[in-house]
Amino acid sequence: MATGCGAGYLPVMPGTYGSAEGVVLFLALAAATVPLRHGFWLLSGAVVLLAILSLWVIAKALPHFPSDDPPAIVLDEVAGQSLTLLVLPLLPPAAGMPWLAVAAGFFLFRIFDTLKPYPIWKLGHFKGALGVLADDLGAGVVAAAVLYALAHWVWR
Repeated sequence: MATGCGAGYLPVMPGTYGSAEGVVLFLALAAATVPLRHGFWLLSGAVVLLAILSLWVIAKALPHFPSDDPPAIVLDEVAGQSLTLLVLPLLPPAAGMPWLAVAAGFFLFRIFDTLKPYPIWKLGHFKGALGVLADDLGAGVVAAAVLYALAHWVWR
């Protein structure tokens, strides 16, 4: 996943790029798993595995950066965005606009990840890789809940 481009250059909004990568990865995983028997459970397992692997990779990368949550590490955004979109297969067909739901999930995740309302900001107080990842997973859970509510009560 993206960690910056070239020596000393860091994109202006690496979290947004990481979230976009999360959308692409999630859609690829969904295309590969959802049509299968027990596809949603396979997709859920893939997202959980992504979060676990992210925790491991972030823990390995953190000692090489001077800050506690370096912007160059975007794997936390990839995992959080994937968690947000995990509700897509659960949305009612009446919501009918899958690309609207994907776009809404992207923007909802970015809003909650950027603003970090309570209790999401508290999750960032964990030390090390867990602190880097936890607030993004928290933002993913809240964004998923809002996306699910939108699809069930607004877009019907």
